[in-house]
Amino acid sequence: MKISFLLSILAVAGLFGGTRCATTINFALLWDEPGVASTASNMFKQIFLPDLRNSCLSSPDVNNTVFKFIDAPQKGLFDILLANLQIDQLTKSGCLFAGAFDQAELGLFAQSGIPSGVPGYPSMQIHVMAPLTLTMAVEGVYKALTESLRLPEKGSVDSKLSIILGPGYSIEELQAVVDRYPGYMFFYQLRLGNEDAIVNKLKASGSTNFLLASPAREADFFISAAFNSLLLSSPYRWFLFNVRLVDKNNFAGFKVVSKNITSMEFGPISTAIAYNLSRAREIYIYDMLSIWNVYLKKIVCKQPNDVNESYSGMTGDFRLYPNGSVVRTEWRMHFYGGLGSERQRIGNWSSLGSFHFSRQPNRVLDEATVINELNKNTFRVVTILKPPFVKYKKGFENRNDVPLYDALDGFAIDICKEILKNMSIHDVSFFLQPDNQYGSRDSRGNWNGIVQTLMQGKANFACASLSDTTDRRQVLKFTQPYLNFQLSILYKKRIENPLVFMFQFMRPFHLYTWLAVIGSVVGLSIVLTVLHKLSRNAANFGIYETIFFSFASLIQGITGTPPDRPSGQLVIAIYWLFAFVILVAYVTNYAATRTLNRLQSEITSLSTLYAQSTYDYGTVAGTSYFTLFENTTDNTQQQIYRYMINNQEKSLMPNLTVALELVVNGTYALIYDSALNKYNGQSICNSVNIGAFSLQSASFAMPVSAEYFNLDPSELPDCRSTTFPDLLHDYIPEEPPFFGTKNGALTLNNTLGIAVINLVGCVMTLFLAIVEFAYLRCKNWQRRRRQRALERQVEINAVPKLTADLEQMESVA
Repeated sequence: MKISFLLSILAVAGLFGGTRCATTINFALLWDEPGVASTASNMFKQIFLPDLRNSCLSSPDVNNTVFKFIDAPQKGLFDILLANLQIDQLTKSGCLFAGAFDQAELGLFAQSGIPSGVPGYPSMQIHVMAPLTLTMAVEGVYKALTESLRLPEKGSVDSKLSIILGPGYSIEELQAVVDRYPGYMFFYQLRLGNEDAIVNKLKASGSTNFLLASPAREADFFISAAFNSLLLSSPYRWFLFNVRLVDKNNFAGFKVVSKNITSMEFGPISTAIAYNLSRAREIYIYDMLSIWNVYLKKIVCKQPNDVNESYSGMTGDFRLYPNGSVVRTEWRMHFYGGLGSERQRIGNWSSLGSFHFSRQPNRVLDEATVINELNKNTFRVVTILKPPFVKYKKGFENRNDVPLYDALDGFAIDICKEILKNMSIHDVSFFLQPDNQYGSRDSRGNWNGIVQTLMQGKANFACASLSDTTDRRQVLKFTQPYLNFQLSILYKKRIENPLVFMFQFMRPFHLYTWLAVIGSVVGLSIVLTVLHKLSRNAANFGIYETIFFSFASLIQGITGTPPDRPSGQLVIAIYWLFAFVILVAYVTNYAATRTLNRLQSEITSLSTLYAQSTYDYGTVAGTSYFTLFENTTDNTQQQIYRYMINNQEKSLMPNLTVALELVVNGTYALIYDSALNKYNGQSICNSVNIGAFSLQSASFAMPVSAEYFNLDPSELPDCRSTTFPDLLHDYIPEEPPFFGTKNGALTLNNTLGIAVINLVGCVMTLFLAIVEFAYLRCKNWQRRRRQRALERQVEINAVPKLTADLEQMESVA
C-alpha cells in the first residue's frame, strides 16, 4: 500500500419515501488493486453488520436490506456504475456509498452525472481523508528515530543509518531526515526477491541502525531475511514505519526478544490484532467503514437525530456533520518497542504536534537478563553424530518417538547438558546438522555445515567437537576448549601371509638364486667325487662325504679335511670365494629388505608417512585439520599439504565415515584428532594409532579410567583369523613388552622359520634315527636267526657223525 495515496470517500445517500432507502445499499470502491470489495465486504459482515443489527433492533429494515460491495477500477468506472447501479434510477431505487483511494479518482465521480443532492441529505459531501504521507509524518519519524537510536540533536557522530525503502516510497519523503541526521547514511530500494542481497549489503556496511518503510508484503520477506542473518538481535536497532509487522514474532519457531525494534503504527495495535488487520490498507478500509456505519445507522435504523459527532478511528480523529461532510481533525500513530508478545507501547505521535516517546532502558547484560531471554525460546542445539562425542544411546538409533535430547549420549552431549542445566535453561531441543558437516568456506566465501546453521540463527548453540579456527572465529564465538587433543595417524597394519612372514629370512634371495645355491652345493659334490676317483686324496671323498663337506663349507666355513690334491684345492678355493660373496650379499640384502619393509609398512611420524608409498594418506576435507596443514610453516607438513592438494581424490575424504572405510581396507592412513583415532581404532583390527602433534590447547580434565573413549567390550571386533594360513597369526607368540624391543629389530616372528626348519630337521632326524634303529634291529635279528639256523644245522649234521664214531669205537673195542 502506497502510503502517499489519498483515501477518499464519496458517500451519496438517499432517503426515499421521507426517511428510508430502497432495500439495496451499494458500496462502490475505486481502489488501486482488485479484490478490495471482497475485503471490505468480509470486514463489514464480521465487524460492522452485527453492530448495525444491534443498533436497529426496533427496525426490521436491517434484516431486509442487501449490502452490495463492488470493485470499481479507474477504467470504466462510469460504465460500471451505469450497469450495476442504474444511476438514472438512483433517486428511486437505493443508496450509494462510493469510496476512492486517490484524489485523482474523485474527478471521475464528478463526470458520472451523480446528482449533487438527494432528499434528506441535499448537500451530501465527498468525504476526503487527506493522505498520511511519509513527508507529513517525517517530523515524528525523525524525533522517534533520534530517541530510539539515542542520537544527539546536533553535531556529527560516527553512526551509520541504513534506510530501506519499499515500493511506493522515495527518498524525497525523508528529506528532513537526510538533512538532519548527524551520521552516515546508506539507501537501499527493496523489492520482492532482493531481500537477501540487501541483508548481505547491510552486514557488509557495518551499520547497526536501520529504518524500514515498506508495504507489508515486501517488509515481511525482508524482516525474515534479516532474522536469518541475526540482524534482529539486540546489538542492532530498527525503526519500522507503518509496515504492520509489530505482531509478527514467529520465525520458524523462534521469537525475537530484542527491545531495540521500534515500530510506528496506526493503532491501537490490539484492535488491529483483534480484527486481523495486518495491512495498512485494511486500516484505511476499517476507518472508511466505521464512518459509513455511523450514517448507515441513521438511514437503516431511522434514527431521528442528524449525524453530528466526532469519531476516533485507528488512523486518527474525524468530525461528522449533518450535511454528510466528514472532516479529519487529526492523524495519529503509536510507537511500540519489541515484536509480538514482547511489544510494549512506548509513545504516540499526532499531526497536531503532540509527541511522546519513552526510551527503552538499555539492555543490561547480566546473567539473569541473558537467561531470561534465552528461556523465552526453545534453546536449540545443533550437533553431529560423531562417537564418542555424540552418539545414540543403545537401542535408540531408530526411535523417532523419542526426542534427540533423550536419545543422544556421549562426551560432548553430557557436558552440554550439564552446562545448560547449570545455566537454568530448561527448554532444550537437539537436532542433527542436515549436511553432517562442521563447516568450511568455499572459494566464494560461503559457509556450510554447523557454521552456516549458527550464522543463520537456526540454532543457539553447537554441541560438537567443533575446532576453533581463525576463519571460524571471524563469524562465530567460541567457548573455552573443553578437550585437549592432538593430531595422530591412524592406519591398519598390513599383515603378511604367516608362512611368508615366518620364512622372511629367505626373502633376500629370489627362488632362482636359492636354487642356484643348492645347485652349486650339488655341483661341487659331483666335481670333488670325480676328482677323487681320478686322483685319490688321503681322506675319502665319496658322494656322501662331498655333499656334507660342500654344504658345511657354505654354512660354517671349513669343516673336516679338505682335499690334498691341487685340483681339489683349486675347486675348493673358488667355491669358498663364491660362498663368501653369497653370504655378504645375503646379509646386505636381508638388512636392506628389513629396512625397506619397515619404512614402507611402519609409520612412526609425519616424516615416515611422507617417505612411504604403501599407503595413501590425508584427512577430511574442509576440517580444521586440513586448515592446519594449509597454514603451517613446518616443512614436513607443507610437503604433506602439497601431496593432499595434488592428490585430492585419494587424500581428501568427504567425511569421516568414508575415511574410516579406507582405513579398514588397509589402503589409507588418516590424519585426524588423536582422541577420535584412538576411539575408532578400537573397532579396526590390527590398527595402529601413532603420533601426537600440533593443535595443543587447554581442556577439561578427566580421569584415565573415563570410558567415553573406550568401546564397550561387547562392541570390540573379533580379530581372530579363521582360515589357513592366516590363523597361524593367533599362534605366533608375541614378545613381552618389558623386553623393550626396538622398532625394526629382528624378532622371533621374523626368524621363526629357522626354528621351523630346525624343528622339521629334528623330526626328520628322529624319524631317520627310528628307521635306522629299526633297520639295525631287523638286521641283527636276521643275523641271529641265520646263526641259530646254522647252529641247528650243525647240530643236525653232527648227530649221525657222532653215532657213526660211536659205532666205530664200539666195533674197535
